[in-house]
Amino acid sequence: MPIPPNIIANADDLGLNQSVNRSILHCFEQGYINSTSLLTNTVYFEETVNMIHENPSMHNIGVHVNLAEFKPVTNFDQHFFLDENGNWDFGKVNKKLKFIDKQARDAFSKEIFAQVDKALANHITITHLDSHCHIHTLPFFFNLFVKAAKHYKLKLRLAQTYYEGSSVNFLYRQFINNLVKLNGNNYSDLVETMDYFLKNGKNTPINKSIEIVLHPDFDSSGRLTDHYDNMSVKEWIEYFTNYHQLGDHR
Repeated sequence: MPIPPNIIANADDLGLNQSVNRSILHCFEQGYINSTSLLTNTVYFEETVNMIHENPSMHNIGVHVNLAEFKPVTNFDQHFFLDENGNWDFGKVNKKLKFIDKQARDAFSKEIFAQVDKALANHITITHLDSHCHIHTLPFFFNLFVKAAKHYKLKLRLAQTYYEGSSVNFLYRQFINNLVKLNGNNYSDLVETMDYFLKNGKNTPINKSIEIVLHPDFDSSGRLTDHYDNMSVKEWIEYFTNYHQLGDHR
């Protein structure tokens, strides 16, 4: 059963752990998703690469650049942004208005490129670029991701495209999204959570593509869930099933 033609159902965090990997493979096999984003800086990377090569159902794979947790893949020399164990310190990286000097920008740019290169070096065909915890939408990282997307000729995930209660955030996101769209680098026309899609987005015209961000996992009982907000994957599968049962082929 195909996913509605204007929807990209993307599973983030491929490579996070074995449970997430199994759940994403299951979702591909069942036709619940048509896209995923790969973490390249986890201890499960090689195992994940083998799984991708062994399972042709896994396609539309992007790099989920991770500047939020685990270790960098480069010899990252800006130690302020790392904890005492050499892992990313998310609290220090995730500063919306923090100034980042040229040396730090260069180090982060090198890291972003290296994470993409790691996937390519393992013969993964990459279609798009996004980031763990949406760091690519922050003011001092946005241009670095645009640069990488252009260099590798990849599509880039937009910032969430709906109003979330802050006019400042909404206007900023509109601004950066327009820049991505002007360059033709956008992976979709809209980016929505499952909750917003069910309330407002499911009647979006067919000529507007929507990326829905999911985080599949199996819970302790082996049931499919979403490790970010628990309900999103279940709600998506329910919508997907009803879509086909009702013949809602817009």
